Amino acid sequence: MVIGEAGESCAFYIARKLGMPERMLKNAVAAAYGEKVAAEYEFMDEEIKKIKQRSVIRRTKKPRKTMELSEKFQIGDSVMILPDKKLGIVCQKVNAKGMLRVQMPEGKIVINHKRVKLQVPADELYPEDYDFSILFDTVEQRKMRHEMERKYVEGQLEYDSE
Repeated sequence: MVIGEAGESCAFYIARKLGMPERMLKNAVAAAYGEKVAAEYEFMDEEIKKIKQRSVIRRTKKPRKTMELSEKFQIGDSVMILPDKKLGIVCQKVNAKGMLRVQMPEGKIVINHKRVKLQVPADELYPEDYDFSILFDTVEQRKMRHEMERKYVEGQLEYDSE
């Protein structure tokens, strides 16, 4: 380095490394420094080889969480719906598409599990043998299930919890 004097630009070396054709580089050097310099100009082949041999910086992948989606939320978990920050209760586990059914004060919604944050797990809120149908089923559905447990009901082949 000489103080007060301009140094050599690395633009031509970078252009060559990025794949600019040799003919175009020579024309650019001639335009910038003159024909005499262009005839003698070398593009630091050894340095370019060393740069190519250096290790490439690669982004490391974050390790995936081992918890399966189906285990992420349990029926009865108290959850917060983001970004609204509304509270609800899980009434159906995550399906194969990552969608979760949540009971909100205004009704049931289906939402992507990524927009849901666990607040309080169900095992901390309810006793072990708690019947969640009291929370999630309508009165008519509970009555129908009770009737079906007692006897065969015409027209009702199976109980639907939705």
